Amino acid sequence: MKIALEWYLNPDHLPLLAAREAGVDLTLIAPDDHYDGFEALAAGDVTLVVNEPLHLVESRPLKLRAHGTFFSTEGGVLIRRTALDALKAGAAIRIASPVSGATTDALCRDILAGWLGRPLGEGQVTIESAGFAHVDNIAAGFDGAWLAFANVEGVDARLRGLDTVMVTTAEAGLPEFSALELIGRADAAQADLAAIAALRESLDRVIPQLIANPQAARTLWYRASTEPESATTDAIVADTLRRLVAPVRADAARWRPMWRYMADHGGDVVDASTYEAMF
Repeated sequence: MKIALEWYLNPDHLPLLAAREAGVDLTLIAPDDHYDGFEALAAGDVTLVVNEPLHLVESRPLKLRAHGTFFSTEGGVLIRRTALDALKAGAAIRIASPVSGATTDALCRDILAGWLGRPLGEGQVTIESAGFAHVDNIAAGFDGAWLAFANVEGVDARLRGLDTVMVTTAEAGLPEFSALELIGRADAAQADLAAIAALRESLDRVIPQLIANPQAARTLWYRASTEPESATTDAIVADTLRRLVAPVRADAARWRPMWRYMADHGGDVVDASTYEAMF
């Protein structure tokens, strides 16, 4: 089974790596662009996409089916403290993102406005496509980055000594969506559905094992990624393990507040019947 990832391979994907080690035939494909996976799914080149649930509910020609969440964290805008001060003062700031689009850009601005407690000024927050390296982008001069996860970018920024704050969706009064969902085609063949069911069964077994044995999880990560061992990566893996989710089940109730928020705030999202049919 081929699975298109949302991002470069990182410890969020440990459950998939563990399932592969346990015998599930998986090929994990890292993207060049955040939406590459959905294009590959539409073309029939992959069986599943792993991505944040906010992309599950965006309008697109291909009808999708949710197969469950295996990871959930706090997420939002990782931003310099000086940039928050600038925001309060009405100054303009620049936010890096893997993709800049109307729906996702609006969510980023909503988070910052929610934290600020008042509407943003016209043009006050510029969101620029700048790749996946959030913390590198901040270190290189961006005021912030989004969508950032507490267990990866939050840990990395702290250990690098950057004076940043994670402004989360919860702090801004928005529903959660910082998670990874298994996403397939609504018209998937029975053979593909059987393979997905087998993957979920494996995930339900390996996720508790990862949580229970952090040393084995670290060893797996370094073996699969070939990344040199480091204190930062050790800390990221440790923080990630407590955010893994099992059993992996599709749950319309979990993401309905997110979908409703996006629909009510002008997001280009699926209608109610299409949303419910995904689950």
